[in-house]
Amino acid sequence: MKRICGRLAPWLLLFLVWAVASLSFGSDLVPGPWRTGRVLGGLLVRADTWEHIALTLFRGTAGMALGAALGYLLGIPCGLSPAAMRLLSPLVTALQSCPPIVWISLLLVWAGIGATVPVLVVAAATFPMLFINIAHGTADLDRGLLEMARMYRLPLRRALWDIVLPGISRYALAAFSFALGITWKVTATAEFFGSGDGIGARIYWASRQLDMPLLLSWTVIIVAIGLFLEMGLIHPLRQDRRAEGPAAGAAP
Repeated sequence: MKRICGRLAPWLLLFLVWAVASLSFGSDLVPGPWRTGRVLGGLLVRADTWEHIALTLFRGTAGMALGAALGYLLGIPCGLSPAAMRLLSPLVTALQSCPPIVWISLLLVWAGIGATVPVLVVAAATFPMLFINIAHGTADLDRGLLEMARMYRLPLRRALWDIVLPGISRYALAAFSFALGITWKVTATAEFFGSGDGIGARIYWASRQLDMPLLLSWTVIIVAIGLFLEMGLIHPLRQDRRAEGPAAGAAP
């Protein structure tokens, strides 16, 4: 019972603060929980709402998949070759230093408004952390195993599947747990500026129309997605990472 009360207390406090803010500033500026809940309920029974949610989730997944593919494709060779790592490190550092708004601005000029912008922005945001962890994991592999694979002329595909990928799994797990945490936020931000549909675009249009109940309803939806990802995917990944030891937390 105490555990349940402990979990409910922050939510009750949030709703209390929300209700007080609505009474203090007026429901036109800060719609209360009940008014927002009615608008949210109306949104959730509409098919196009779920289409926008699905588009955002798809774009986030596609962007992270692209970032992961590039991370593995470049991270493994760089982990095996210090020269390649020195060559690519400045580029990866530059990518890591750029905030998402820079990529959004550039891609809006290069590709225009559409589905391409959110996917590529997510890929640019997630690639550096995935690359760094995968490269560090590959560099820490047991060189004796790699030498044995070379001596016995193990096919490259077998060496990757049986030695490299299992050996770097803890590092990759750490990177994916962090990448998941930023993917949906970056996706919604990119949609806000560079897409005509998706959750971010709906937030943009609600703000343009000064429709505060609708704006807060879409905000509740995106927060709910974040909580679902955090509790359903990110938290279990981080728990597994801690259980496997400190190496899994290297180079976030």
